[in-house]
Amino acid sequence: MPSSSTDVKTMRAVRYGGYGGGAAALKHVEVPVPSTKKDKILLKLEAASINPVDCKIQKGNLWPFMPLKFPFIPVCDVAGEVIEVGSAVKNFKPGDKVVSMLLFMVFLTTNLQFFL
Repeated sequence: MPSSSTDVKTMRAVRYGGYGGGAAALKHVEVPVPSTKKDKILLKLEAASINPVDCKIQKGNLWPFMPLKFPFIPVCDVAGEVIEVGSAVKNFKPGDKVVSMLLFMVFLTTNLQFFL
């Protein structure tokens, strides 16, 4: 496992390009590893699950409340290891194990190897 995001330049992710299509619309892709921002942590994901809300988002049922920018990487429930912390982060350090249900309105994306 890399000690920082700089060790790996790309990661695997699953995303879709528009509303609808169900599981068949999901595509496996390689995307750049995000860089750490001062108030964020970078996780190496060890587990992620599809929440029923993810299905509603993909169908477009929540479009009036959560319009997406496509392509979009779904999933809001994650577990993993902190590998980098931003300079303003005080409560986490590299090596910490975390579990989180991410805030939907921030449009965080998690069906990937690394996550900010």
